[in-house]
Amino acid sequence: MRKFIVSVLLCTASTAPANSATHKVPRDEPIASVAIPDKWQTKEVGEAVQAASPDGAVSLLVMPAEPGQIAESMGEAMRYLRNRGGVTVKTDTRKDESGKLNGMEMRNVSWQGKDSKGEVTIRFSIVSITDNKPLLVVYWCSPEAEKKHRHGLNKMLQSIKKA
Repeated sequence: MRKFIVSVLLCTASTAPANSATHKVPRDEPIASVAIPDKWQTKEVGEAVQAASPDGAVSLLVMPAEPGQIAESMGEAMRYLRNRGGVTVKTDTRKDESGKLNGMEMRNVSWQGKDSKGEVTIRFSIVSITDNKPLLVVYWCSPEAEKKHRHGLNKMLQSIKKA
């Protein structure tokens, strides 16, 4: 986890991943943009952008959070995970870390859990686009898939910009 945070913080000079599409979140009244590689399967779901790695091992969700209601937005995302992938969370594994991403305040909250295929890592990154406009980036995958796709996930996080 610490390596993940350090690599995000140290590599913010990079911009969008090569061969990627920039998505505005939300599309109609964007607060931020994120570049997701073209090879990832991407679709818009309401105000969110949903993506899956080419091998289907990593699922990603990028959505605006309600100002002052981060916990509620995280709860909404957790319900989405439970309903979509049957993800359960081991509440005693929670880890919190804070830092900066492209000059914006960022907080990471992660848990270990399970889905129908086995162990998963669930990571929420809350990025303060402005004081009253937070962005929530969520991904979940097996620990092995996280290692395999760490570089791409870091590049996507690094591509987040204020709209």
